[in-house]
Amino acid sequence: MSSSALSALLTVLKDRILKGTKTRSQKAGLFALLSLLFLLAKYPDRAIGTRARPDLKAFSWKGLPLIGNTYTVLKNRNQFLDTIVENFEKSDSSVMSTTLLGLGRVIAINDPVLLEHILKTNFENYEKGYILNSTMSQVLGNGKDAAQKGGSYERGGWKTASHVFSTKIYRALIDGPFTTHSLQLCSVLDRAAQEGRPVDLQALFLRLTLDAFAMLSFGLEIDSMGKDGNDPFGSAFDYAVVETDERFMNPFWRVTEKLTSKSKKMKQAVNIIDSYAYDAIKKRRKETPEEAQARQGETGREDLLDLFMKWRDDDGRALSDVELRDVFINFIIAGRDTTAQALSWMYYEVMINPAVEQNIWQEVDQLGNQPSYEMLTKEMRYSNAVFHEALRLYPPVPRNLKTAVADDVLPNGVAVHAGDRIMFSTYAIGRNRNVWGPQAPEFLPERWFEGNTTELEKGLLANRTYPEGRVWPKVLKESQFKFSSFNAGPRICLGQTFATLEALTVINMISSRFQFKLVPGQSPPEPVPSLTLPMKCPLLVTVVRRQK
Repeated sequence: MSSSALSALLTVLKDRILKGTKTRSQKAGLFALLSLLFLLAKYPDRAIGTRARPDLKAFSWKGLPLIGNTYTVLKNRNQFLDTIVENFEKSDSSVMSTTLLGLGRVIAINDPVLLEHILKTNFENYEKGYILNSTMSQVLGNGKDAAQKGGSYERGGWKTASHVFSTKIYRALIDGPFTTHSLQLCSVLDRAAQEGRPVDLQALFLRLTLDAFAMLSFGLEIDSMGKDGNDPFGSAFDYAVVETDERFMNPFWRVTEKLTSKSKKMKQAVNIIDSYAYDAIKKRRKETPEEAQARQGETGREDLLDLFMKWRDDDGRALSDVELRDVFINFIIAGRDTTAQALSWMYYEVMINPAVEQNIWQEVDQLGNQPSYEMLTKEMRYSNAVFHEALRLYPPVPRNLKTAVADDVLPNGVAVHAGDRIMFSTYAIGRNRNVWGPQAPEFLPERWFEGNTTELEKGLLANRTYPEGRVWPKVLKESQFKFSSFNAGPRICLGQTFATLEALTVINMISSRFQFKLVPGQSPPEPVPSLTLPMKCPLLVTVVRRQK
């Protein structure tokens, strides 16, 4: 029905209600019908509460009356990332506009230039916003970073964390914990090879990175690698992260969680997470100076918990236990999931691309399995390219959401109104042919080397097995807005070097010793909807000792 026809009908109904002699119940029914028709006329293809944006018509997903694109998003939530990619490809545009119940107008962008504007040029205008904070606060916390964008804690916290990461520290980590934890993983893999039993490679990587980061940053001995399938912290953590993402996708989550067992399970998961965090904080607060010196060893290295406990705001206030707990959770997500999930996706691609596997073997065999800072940063070029290619296609934080504080105009002329949400998907940008060339969806580590530009532009690049002793070209340093797997702008991930060096240590240690083969009958892995990018199902592999 056209708008003019609806207006005429509304006028007739109004006259009948005002002039007729209907009963009270009949008048109430007519008023309800009148209200519904009014809303249908006002919101014919967008979510209730959103304003009409004819300027975005060319970029808009067609929506339903009153609910906009809510039904489509909920229907496709299990394949949401690929749905974003497909719709950007169909529209051949760098912008898409949707309206969703609970979120309002969401403008999705798929262009590094637009991303730079959001994350750098006009950074102060785009914040997390109430919706994102409210869905994530039970797990990630309610620290000042959520409630007070730009406050002293956000600035000071970021600066405080930056002191943990230095070349001296990286050298110590590679010589010590990175290698130690990788050898522990090798022991598990060696037993699996000897017994001929399959293992879940993703689960092992998640345990390795959880143990390493919890110990290195908070002095917390979780030892999930040695618990033979019983990893209460990891299980609780994964459940909480997945359910937090479900809240973001479901505008009715407060109701649906209470009607199911999810609310209780979420509370139990958060309680397990909190117990680990508060135990670590309590233990550290009771530590004497002598005990601290013994823990830090000869290097005197302070970990993240040391630094944040010493931090003070402009008024001299220290962080509370609750705020320290929030720091713990946020850094565990960053330190655990980034490396583990990227390694999982990477080794899947390695197993289905034999040429890539052969080249990794040649490199690690040539360099030896005693990693050093110099080896990992200067000589493991092919493995570095493989890891970066995995991060390009499978970024650890596949999508993000910001809220506009004030009106703005994007570099392509699209107007953004205060309150609009800006959604960007690193997953989609990594597959954008306009950004990465015609072979953007393909796993091609060679794209990261100098001298391959012509082949990339023509779509002729292919994985090849190279002769032994090859000296690999230097790895390209792409723009952080084109390759935004570690975020970009003022809040670029502090741990990107940490994650890369940890991953390269693992690659060096295990690929020099073992070969992985996919257990037959598995479906290709797909991501599970989550704040990060875990595989939906276990990555089952058989482990074979390499014969050199």
